[in-house]
Amino acid sequence: MAANAYFDRAAALGVPYPPKEERSAQSPDLWALDEHRAYSSKPLGVSRRGWISGGLGAMAAALVGGIGLKHWLGAESYAAPLGNVQRSALRDGSAVTLNSSAEIKVAFKDALRQVSLVTGEANFDVAKDAARPFIVDAGPVQIRVVGTSFLVRLDDDDRGSITVREGIVEVHNGADNPVRLIAGDHLSFARQTMKQERLTMADVDRMGLWQRGEMDLTGMTLADAASEFARYSDMKIMIDDPAVSALKVAGVYSTSDPAGFARAAALAQGLKVAVSVDKITLSR
Repeated sequence: MAANAYFDRAAALGVPYPPKEERSAQSPDLWALDEHRAYSSKPLGVSRRGWISGGLGAMAAALVGGIGLKHWLGAESYAAPLGNVQRSALRDGSAVTLNSSAEIKVAFKDALRQVSLVTGEANFDVAKDAARPFIVDAGPVQIRVVGTSFLVRLDDDDRGSITVREGIVEVHNGADNPVRLIAGDHLSFARQTMKQERLTMADVDRMGLWQRGEMDLTGMTLADAASEFARYSDMKIMIDDPAVSALKVAGVYSTSDPAGFARAAALAQGLKVAVSVDKITLSR
């Protein structure tokens, strides 16, 4: 295993979008996003803590964002258990795939399809409906689409990422101008920042490997890889030596086999591995 290998990733920004008057009839999704922007001018800011504490904080945030409290009453919940991936069909014909321990809230109305990513990671395959935009609130940002396929991940209440598989996605953070993404675009976001980069479609596919129980750890440190495995299992990978934590790894691994990963990493890096009932320890 090439321990220090990296996949090449393009750093160029995505394709710029022309003003509305210059758009052609061949881009109806762009028109639809513009026409429905008035539904909400700010991200709702629905946080994980708000939902976990009973949903009242999230509903209050929704009021600030321009969506009334009544909108979230009776919202449907979808959640994936630890270590499992769950695919669900939504009432509008869309589909959502939730990664391990992910949770969403769904509130569909006549003029609006509203979703809150409470925690974790999800892939949305959105059924096209120009009359009802599909809006996803994820931490500090709001994502608006008409019909597309994209991945959203929340690392915590303030940070996450969006990767577009197909179609057009518009992202708002309540401060800057909306950012429009197309297939192959990846956006990392925090409370006050958004960073866009262009990926190959092979890279996009690698980011969605979790949907079939795998993950690509190439270029990560051992510490980051251990954190990724912690999203799927109670079996923790422990590393006490900072120098060992900083070592780079490479390869695609099963999300359900942290011990197999630890043994492969130990072999590649000349480390010792000890497996007990509830933890795996890597050391010199």
